Formats: sequence, structure tokens, C-alpha cells
Amino acid sequence: MAARRSPTTAHRSRGLAAWRRDAARKMTSSRRETLAFVRRLPEAEMLQPRTIGDWSVKDVLGHLLACDEETAVRFRLIARGRADRIKWFDSMAYADRFNARTVARLRRVGLRTVLRRLARVRSDLVRAFRRLPMASLRDPSHAWPVVDWLPAPGWSHERDHLSEVRASWRRRPRA
Repeated sequence: MAARRSPTTAHRSRGLAAWRRDAARKMTSSRRETLAFVRRLPEAEMLQPRTIGDWSVKDVLGHLLACDEETAVRFRLIARGRADRIKWFDSMAYADRFNARTVARLRRVGLRTVLRRLARVRSDLVRAFRRLPMASLRDPSHAWPVVDWLPAPGWSHERDHLSEVRASWRRRPRA
């Protein structure tokens, strides 16, 4: 006799599958929007440190790249059943150190390389996300289930930074 799911379990699975599709779409579209906007900017202007504090547009892109790389590490740990090894940003001090370290590291990388890596890493990230077992997205044994933390590094954080870049670009002095 075939196993049957309860209506509640089936509903939850359909809801989670829809959430995953929507999340993958948002991850893809947020990166597409960012890359489309920054590719219209003159390279010399993208290197000027005036976008967010002392960060240039390139620094913001490097920051987003580092966040994607950190998310990829989390996905690999989840896929291996080792979500307990995820290093969470447990304080703003830790997040600030992470940001300073990764932006400094990526300042040594050329802009074209950062742009290529941004596109590739996000594509790889979406693929890895789609391969995660459905149950892992809401796994109660994780310190933070994927459905709770992914919106920030997946798309909302990027869209917030893109808004800041757009605003700084509108405020820039005209030649």
C-alpha cells in the first residue's frame, strides 16, 4: 500500500515548494537588477569611495560577493547535514569585522573580475539552493531555518544596497 501524506503535510510541502521557486526567482532577479544598473556606470566612477561611507560601488559589489560566498558555505554545510557548523553573525561587531576583512580582500581584485564572479557565484548559489532537500529549508534542528535567514543574503540585502548605490549616483556632482 502506498504511503499517504496528510492534507496538512501535503499543503505545507506545496507551500514550501512555492517558497523555494519564489526565493530562487528573487535571488536571480536581484542580481540581474544589480548587474544591469552597475554596468551602465563609468568604471572610474565605480572606484570612487563615496557610495556608502568610505565604500565605492566596487566595494559594495565586493561585499555582496562575500555574502554570496558565505551563503554558499552555509548551503554546503546544510547539504552535508552539518548545519550545526554554520558560523552565524551573532553580533554587529562580528558582521563589521567580516565586512571590513572581505571588502579589503576584494579591493585587490579588478572590477571586471568582481562583476564576473558576482554573476557566476549567484548562478551557482541558486543551483545549490534548488538542490537542497526540501525538508532542510524548515529543519527545526537548525539554529536558523533557511526560510528565516535566506531572504537577507538572498535578495533583500542586495536590493537595499542597490537602492543606496542608486541614491548616491543621483547625488553625485555632474561634470
